[in-house]
Amino acid sequence: MKSVLALLAFGAAFVPYLCHADEEYAPLVYAGELSGEEQPRVESAVVASPKLMDEEDLDFDNLDFDAMGEPTNSAAPSPVTKLPSSAPVEKAPEAPAPQVDKTKTLTDNLQANADSSVEDSVIPLPSTDETWISKLKSPLGSITADEETASDSAPQKGKINLESLVEKSKKTVRRSNASVFEISGAMLRMSFQQVDDILTRRGYRRTMQKLDVPNFIRWRNEDQCRASGVVGYERLENCVLQKAKKDGHQYVERAMYSKFKTREEIEVRFTSTFTNNKAYRISYKSEAATSISGNSQKQIYLRNIKVYDFWKKINQKYGTPDNKDDVIWGLGGNKPYLQAGTGKLVLEDPMLRELDYTRMSREDQKFMNTDLYSF
Repeated sequence: MKSVLALLAFGAAFVPYLCHADEEYAPLVYAGELSGEEQPRVESAVVASPKLMDEEDLDFDNLDFDAMGEPTNSAAPSPVTKLPSSAPVEKAPEAPAPQVDKTKTLTDNLQANADSSVEDSVIPLPSTDETWISKLKSPLGSITADEETASDSAPQKGKINLESLVEKSKKTVRRSNASVFEISGAMLRMSFQQVDDILTRRGYRRTMQKLDVPNFIRWRNEDQCRASGVVGYERLENCVLQKAKKDGHQYVERAMYSKFKTREEIEVRFTSTFTNNKAYRISYKSEAATSISGNSQKQIYLRNIKVYDFWKKINQKYGTPDNKDDVIWGLGGNKPYLQAGTGKLVLEDPMLRELDYTRMSREDQKFMNTDLYSF
């Protein structure tokens, strides 16, 4: 009986020792300590055995707490061991956003952010050097004297001389292309049939049409008719016209159109068949502005109203004349032009008429050289 009691007393003394076993105990570390070698510490993934609290653990007066209410005493044992985890990844420092000044313009803000380094901005902005941003920022007063004295044809690299462009545009003489102008729908270089159809639709009536033959063709046909035995003025003239019509040299030289209700009249002149019988001169005349005669206040008032209405319509249709002294629109030189007067308009293409003369002259020289010379 005494032996049984001794065994129970020994067991009761041994159980508390097992309960207070070290929570960081590892067999490999313990074996290394026995052998005298240093072994790496292995964190245990098993929950430690419960530990009985002593009276010292219940003394909370000795603990220090931080601002968040957590105890700062790192020596206090943790009831649960932490599981092994990978090393935390360090976050890259966030780059500051581009600075935007609301008092500045968009161009100034772009320039300010573009000049900063790439690390200082979230999205690297492209360089604004030699771009439209820097050109817009460059003031007009920064133009040097050398640039002002430079010729307009010399290119300027990286800069736009806005002041010189404005001055150049002011000095540039604006010219109108009179070849696209029209009078009651009739335009230059139209055929007779086209002019006749358009003016007829506008209310005009053809009052006169003149056919003609180039002079050198007429003289050539006269010689041939006399050689064939034709005598008499009327027979000779009829023979000349028949030959010219047969050879395709007869053309409409002039046509007159009138609108009797409004007292308007248009005369159109055409070139020969050597330039396909095209209109090269269109003349317009209106008697409305000059039909009111007399010196009374009523007649002067009505006449002034008609003159004013005429020039108002001219300005609306053709714009400001290029030559205000002579009231002429055109590119100058031998090019088409339009000239206006009170109740009158003349639209002419001298270049087309000159081309017609040149072609007829070459044809005449070719005929004369063929007949006179045989070597």
